[in-house]
Amino acid sequence: MIITVCSDIGAGVRGADQGINTLLNLAKQSRQFDQLKTTACVVAFPEGFSSQYAKHIEQVLNISESVCEVVCDARISGYFPIVLSGDHSSAAGTIAGLKKANPESRLGVIWVDAHADLHTPFTSFSGNMHGMPVAAALGVDNLACLLRDPDKMTQEFWSQLKLIGGVFEKTRASDVVYVSVRDLEEQEAYLIEKLGIRNFSTAELHDRKAMPLGEQILEYLKECTEIYLSFDTDCLDGSISKGTGLPVENGIMPKEAEDLISVILQGEKVVCFEITELNPGLDINSATINIVFHLLETAVEILKTNNRLD
Repeated sequence: MIITVCSDIGAGVRGADQGINTLLNLAKQSRQFDQLKTTACVVAFPEGFSSQYAKHIEQVLNISESVCEVVCDARISGYFPIVLSGDHSSAAGTIAGLKKANPESRLGVIWVDAHADLHTPFTSFSGNMHGMPVAAALGVDNLACLLRDPDKMTQEFWSQLKLIGGVFEKTRASDVVYVSVRDLEEQEAYLIEKLGIRNFSTAELHDRKAMPLGEQILEYLKECTEIYLSFDTDCLDGSISKGTGLPVENGIMPKEAEDLISVILQGEKVVCFEITELNPGLDINSATINIVFHLLETAVEILKTNNRLD
């Protein structure tokens, strides 16, 4: 099942909401997507509360709640959700939906991204919500790195965001894996070190002497009962990822991304795959679009081959 979240309200650079339709239009030309069910999350919420500490937080909360319910229902119905989202803020809802569908599960999170998305309203200088979903899923505020003093209303909405799905801590820090995170701010770096979150570097991905990185990651998360794989377009090297809001150098090359996704999706514990932050308006000659669609098509082919996708 493909679940779409056509919103970019959590991003600093708008336009990623168009990435979903771009991918779906390409999908119409590929037989891999024949008979795949597609459902859309409700994203057309009225303008709500916003602050400099957490921009559009009420809308992000509402969208994430919608995503939570759709993902939860999909999993309970036996579907493997492929989530196509505009910006990464709604991933808080994706994670919550997976946990709500199976509260007793030990959920692993593989976060393939240039950024840790580990900020909170207490630490984020920009206030952009797509930089906060991992913190929300972990239920952390990071007051040790207090940078801002959010107003009461912002704090109330943030508390609600952390509690989406009725579970406070959706995943453990020990069950979160970063891949190619390289554009870190000191508040996030502090949390990664304090919580012991594993960050597999781009250099480790390049190194083919050991087992493929995908296998290493699955081995690292072997105690988890379910795994969620989230792929942010800006994990790709900045030289080829112009079609995203925050390109960063020293990233993943297309073939490496394909190999990584292919290996991880072979894992029987993987229950959800997400692609996010594709911004067609920023793309040059559709280069990033073509790369990301190929990765999506590859994922669908693998899941169909393994009889995991309806």
